[in-house]
Amino acid sequence: QLAERYYSNELIEQNRQTLDLYVANLLGILSRYEVLPRILGDLPALRAALHGAEEPAVRDSANRLLKKLHRQTGADVIYLMDLEGTTLASSNWDDPDSFVGRNFAFRPYFRQAMEGQGRLGRFFGLGNTSGKRGYYFGAAVYDDEKAIGVLVVKVDLDHTETLWGSTPE
Repeated sequence: QLAERYYSNELIEQNRQTLDLYVANLLGILSRYEVLPRILGDLPALRAALHGAEEPAVRDSANRLLKKLHRQTGADVIYLMDLEGTTLASSNWDDPDSFVGRNFAFRPYFRQAMEGQGRLGRFFGLGNTSGKRGYYFGAAVYDDEKAIGVLVVKVDLDHTETLWGSTPE
């Protein structure tokens, strides 16, 4: 019994250390993306899309900028929604499963972002359109004190899970 207790405690401590490493890794990855919605929401081309969404040239410019930012940051998808939750521009605008025109007002990250100035919406879940799990960060875009839309960054964690492997932990 003494040996069993000793090795059981050793295993518990080893697993705790492994879990701590996984948590630190995950938090490091997520922290790279959580600042993006607030920063990107200040870009003039995206603000213009919120004010002039009906203008094709303005929307096209926003779509192309989001595509470029998606490539540069490694985010899975970056998209801009109006106050009703309808996607006006998206980094996947030219994909068959584009988010443009889709409404995500029901998503927690949208509702949280709209609740108060400066509040960051967060959500881990299955994508309605893509069917892929991801972590979502959403932040309201403001003109002075008035919200004019929400910018969302979706992070794909499949690569991270792959790196962790299929260990028992």
